[in-house]
Amino acid sequence: MFQELFERSADAIFLFDPGREVFVDCNQAAVAMMGATSKQQLLMVHPAELSPEFQPDGRSSREKTTEVINLAISQGGHRFEWWARRMDGTEFPLEVLLTPMQSGEHPLMATVCRDITERKRAEREILDFNALLEQRVAERTAALATSEARFRALVEHAPEAIVVIDGDTGRFLFGNEHACRLYGVPKEKLATLTPVDVSPEFQAGGRRTQELVREKLDQALAGGTLVFEWSHQRPDGSLVPTEVRLLRLPAEGQNLIRASIIDSSEGKRAQQALRESEEKFSAAFHSSPIITGISRASDGKFVLVNDASLEWSGYTREESLGRTALELGIWESAEERENFWCTARQTGSIRERECQLRNRRGQVSTMLGSGAIISLNGEDHLLFMMVDISERKKAEAELQASEARLRESEARFSAAFYASPIITAISRASDARFVLTNDAFLNWAGYERDEVLGRTANELGIWENSAERQRFWDEVRFVGSVRGRECRLRNRSGKYSTMLASGVVIAFNGEDHLLGIMLDISQRKQAEAELHRALDRELELSQLKSNFVSMVSHEFRTPLGIIQSSSELLRDFYQKMAPPERHEQLESISRNARRMAGMMEEILILSRLDAGKLDFQPVTLNVNAFFRRLVDEVLSATNRRCRIELSLASVPPEMKADERLLGHIFTNLLSNAVKYSEPAALVKVAVERDGGEAVCVISDRGIGIAGTDQQHLFKAFHRGSNVGNRPGTGLGLLVVKRCIELHRGHVRLASQLGEGTTVTVRLPVFG
Repeated sequence: MFQELFERSADAIFLFDPGREVFVDCNQAAVAMMGATSKQQLLMVHPAELSPEFQPDGRSSREKTTEVINLAISQGGHRFEWWARRMDGTEFPLEVLLTPMQSGEHPLMATVCRDITERKRAEREILDFNALLEQRVAERTAALATSEARFRALVEHAPEAIVVIDGDTGRFLFGNEHACRLYGVPKEKLATLTPVDVSPEFQAGGRRTQELVREKLDQALAGGTLVFEWSHQRPDGSLVPTEVRLLRLPAEGQNLIRASIIDSSEGKRAQQALRESEEKFSAAFHSSPIITGISRASDGKFVLVNDASLEWSGYTREESLGRTALELGIWESAEERENFWCTARQTGSIRERECQLRNRRGQVSTMLGSGAIISLNGEDHLLFMMVDISERKKAEAELQASEARLRESEARFSAAFYASPIITAISRASDARFVLTNDAFLNWAGYERDEVLGRTANELGIWENSAERQRFWDEVRFVGSVRGRECRLRNRSGKYSTMLASGVVIAFNGEDHLLGIMLDISQRKQAEAELHRALDRELELSQLKSNFVSMVSHEFRTPLGIIQSSSELLRDFYQKMAPPERHEQLESISRNARRMAGMMEEILILSRLDAGKLDFQPVTLNVNAFFRRLVDEVLSATNRRCRIELSLASVPPEMKADERLLGHIFTNLLSNAVKYSEPAALVKVAVERDGGEAVCVISDRGIGIAGTDQQHLFKAFHRGSNVGNRPGTGLGLLVVKRCIELHRGHVRLASQLGEGTTVTVRLPVFG
């Protein structure tokens, strides 16, 4: 428990050895607070080395260290203020709790540090404020009316539905337009209603709404901040799932409660969409005509097989699941199966491995096997696909037998040559001119026999690539024959065909000639291409699902853990916490909830893009207002982590673009620039006009992106290898690319490790 609290604590914690007066361990919060790059910079270091030479009381930091150690030992703990110095030289105040703790033969001290810069600033502001308090009393009385008007204005313009409730009567006092739309009632009627009137009789848990309303209002009046799910009912009877936040308002002589209501219908629909996606994957898996299955990597036992697999094997699904291919006797060679599995485990995938499989009826088939290691329910599995190529192998065997028969007898060669459906020709080896062509050749080429004989393939323009023809001839002359060489040929009408070309040097009338045989495999290549695309799509869908599950489980685990930790601290130590500490825990919960909401928003946007539900709807926008508002929103969302410099040079006052899509594009790019830059770094945004295009350049001096990562950055769930513990889904840049493509624009990214990143977006938004 201590180790988990130590590592997850939002407060910086050092373990201090009082005997040697050095730090022997610290958590990541301490590394971040001190601006260090790793723990090693802070370990085996005296506190004075991380502090200014003198503390505010005039004592040196070294003398002060010894003094607070003695006080902590004698009192069993000591809380005090201290000035520290970060790695970049900046000095800041800390509140330190030094607590002795027994650890083996050498006692240690837990040193919990909290940055109180904001508290000190607030204390100074309070002192200044107290000096003016007498003067402001009279002014405050006059400002009360104005304050109430402003409060009403804030409520009216809030982005969510807000109502103010009389805590004694439970009646609505007033609400904004969002609340009226949510409840489906006009504003003048809202003041005559209570929360019970706009809700069904019972809530989801089976509790009566009237009882729950009174219970929630009493809890809010007691000083708690409540967040809970609630069902509202419109006048037409439709139910609206919402998230409600209650907060008691400071009002003298009145018990007022503010309720913020957020419609959670979109979140419910997102969950339904995820379930539908999984159902579609399952349907595609089971209905695929390709023999497909999934086996556990640990023991090779089948966990899923599709209908095509059952139809070929002759086993039922109950007979197959939980057993291995060896137990069913499917593989003709156990050694061949072991090699297949070893390759898949070592490389993560295997493509088009030819193998022999036997079904329940004893029929042996030649299969082209492919597979990939995927993660399913947190465990490695092998997704395999088998394509039956027995007929193709039989056709290839028949072709080889046909060629052998052609060479067996010169007496039958002529009849077989001209009657053969295979494109066949004989050319002189010395000059490559045709001396014989069969009817199949003429039918395919579209020439008469006298137009072909005495001319070369180059003169007729048959080979698509003359260099490829030359390599074919050179190899035949050098080794005497070529078998199964794939090539592209063109007939008289300009139609291209994929051919499987074979050739052999033969003696004809005492002179070397080339006997060339061409098998048109265009349809087969097309079928194979379709098959490969289907396999690749299946694997891509599987990988996307695996990546999605991995991303959700990983990226949601951290904020959920923080929310759980903070809520448990509030639950267990709420009465013992000072108000700032409570606020800090609540802020942590809110911040991480927003982080999870942001990740879900990216997934929902990408889902709407993929489904074609996010259309391009251009409107006329004020360029200056749009970009300045965007910069302000990013600064607010990132707590002003970095400075953002905006330059609008020679840009027309208006542009025609989709404001939602532009928001997705530049919010993602600006947020990335801030996220991957050091605090207080400068991020530049420059917008210029180039003809009918707006050229927007966002540059930072952050961590940069490795060259090997740059080619994958616009793919789903891919993130740079150097992002460290910075949160993210790997979807932001894909959303950016899709939104830019809807504008018919272009994006270009240039980056170097440690030197920063520059993203250039070109959008045709000027007439």
